[in-house]
Amino acid sequence: MLTIDNELCVGCERCALACAYRFFKSSNPRRGAIHVVKLEPGVDTPVYCGQCGTCVEVCPPEALSRDPKTGIVKVDFKKCDGCGICVGVCPYGVIHVDPIEKKAVKCDYCGFCVKYCPQSALRLIDAEEAALWRQKDFAKAITAAPELA
Repeated sequence: MLTIDNELCVGCERCALACAYRFFKSSNPRRGAIHVVKLEPGVDTPVYCGQCGTCVEVCPPEALSRDPKTGIVKVDFKKCDGCGICVGVCPYGVIHVDPIEKKAVKCDYCGFCVKYCPQSALRLIDAEEAALWRQKDFAKAITAAPELA
């Protein structure tokens, strides 16, 4: 699972640039599968696929499939016809059709972005560690806002 520590992210977009390079050997960060959203001055967060699988269910050429071992949804570029139906149903708004290759692009948790994040804000972790992170985040939120408890 790919995780982000928003307190460490500085919005440099190196993750997006690394991703675009990995997919297409491109220096345009908009072509990658991870994008940095600037929520307000000084508050940036990378957004990427949550692996929900909604796109798999609607893909006419069956170019999207979930790996049974990892649970990660991947795009088969040979099958993808660039129809964009997956883009329309993505609840995270993170799938896009590359304007040059005309293929769907989405995060497959390869970890290339993690390798190039200068702040170490991105991490690839297993499911058990992810659950532990969620518990810690929940504990922080409850401590900060006791009325939620």
